[in-house]
Order: sequence, then structure tokens, then C-alpha cells
Amino acid sequence: MPTFHVQIAGQATGADGKQIQVPAGLALQQRGPVLQVSVGLEHNMAQALIQQGKPVPSMKVGLALIDTGATISCIDEQAAKDMKLPVVDVGQMTSASHVGHPCNLYPIQIVLPAGIAFGAPRAMGANLASQGLIAIIGRDILQVCTMFYNGVAGQITLSL
Repeated sequence: MPTFHVQIAGQATGADGKQIQVPAGLALQQRGPVLQVSVGLEHNMAQALIQQGKPVPSMKVGLALIDTGATISCIDEQAAKDMKLPVVDVGQMTSASHVGHPCNLYPIQIVLPAGIAFGAPRAMGANLASQGLIAIIGRDILQVCTMFYNGVAGQITLSL
């Protein structure tokens, strides 16, 4: 069973203006469960392009937030456009702040540093860069995982 484990770390500015280390549990609470990932075109679509002799969009690296409240995974809209990912459909995003907001759907693959890859053939495009994110890992991916969120230790473990 492939497993990926991450220890969250964080820093803050102390009263004297110097950087201080924040306890791992507090860093996890403040930033949330984020992982460094690579995002690219969904595997089957990439293979089809290769077989046709066409170029495959380059992957982008950034932070992804694990979000158990997200029904499906998301990719930053601008990153998807920069990568020239194909729009496969338009979906309706519902969140705490709005209902039925139209969003492009993109076929993506999210790869963790351990080489664990997840396909999300209908990931929603959203403005994530403003939050320092390239992707959100939603329940469409988490449904095939076991996740352990250790808030006290500031650790996250994902297993397939």
C-alpha cells in the first residue's frame, strides 16, 4: 500500500521582529493540510497525445490543500490556462459564499512527491493562486485513500 507522510512546519514573526518556529500542530491548524504536488494532464489523455505524436503540457508544481469539504478536486484556473489544458465541460460550483457558479472542468492528474498519482478527469477551475495553491484535493480523490490527520503532531498521512 503506497503511503505518503508529511510533517507540517511553520514560522511566524516574533515580537522582536525575528522569525520563530511555530509548533507543528499550530502550523497545521493555521495553514491546513497542504502538500507539495505536481499537476498535469490526466494520464489517459496524455497517453493519447503521445500516441498521436503531439506534445503533452508540462506539469506545474505547487501546493495542494486536502479539502474533505470539496466534492471534487480543483485546479487553479490560470494554471490550467497556462498549461493549455482542454476544457471538457462546465460545472456548477457551490460553496459557503455562492451557489451555482459556472466553472470550467479540466482533466488533471495530481502527483505527490512519493510518485503516487491520482487522476481527476473533471477537476474544477477556481481562483486558487490567491491562496497560494495550485490545486485542491477533494473527495473524488480521497475516496480511494485512507487519510490520517494528526493535529497534535502536525502530520498528515495518505495511503492508497
